[in-house]
Amino acid sequence: MEPSETKTGRIPLSAVLVEGQYRSVRAFHWQLLLLATVLLIVIAPRSMAGQQAEDIDATVQYLITYVMESEVTFERNATHYSGSEAAQHIHKKYRHFKDDIDTPEKFIELCATGSLMTGKPYFIITTQGEQLPSSEWLHSELAVYRLRNEGTRP
Repeated sequence: MEPSETKTGRIPLSAVLVEGQYRSVRAFHWQLLLLATVLLIVIAPRSMAGQQAEDIDATVQYLITYVMESEVTFERNATHYSGSEAAQHIHKKYRHFKDDIDTPEKFIELCATGSLMTGKPYFIITTQGEQLPSSEWLHSELAVYRLRNEGTRP
């Protein structure tokens, strides 16, 4: 015999009501948990994507400014350009490819590595005369930027 049963084998009405209320409360808690889970699944990626886009844009703008303010010469298709001229060109390519860029590395690949028309790589020439592929130079600066800003990211 179960504890809630009487000697006649019947369950008292009060026990049935308490059991029903308990089940209703449990069902409500499960519904709340399910709703919270669905909201997290739907909202979290959107908010993270917005934050990520801001971080990518800020990083790209930093790299373009770095190019503009540099003391190096840029070689594009065998022609030499100042940092300011190179930054203008890279920024123009960035505006063109912005929808395809989801990381700073993709920005470097699409906008600052080489000519899409000729296939020739871009180079930088330092004040000491050393010639480096622009992609390597920018990847190095990207690493420095990330180290410098490591503690400031959310």
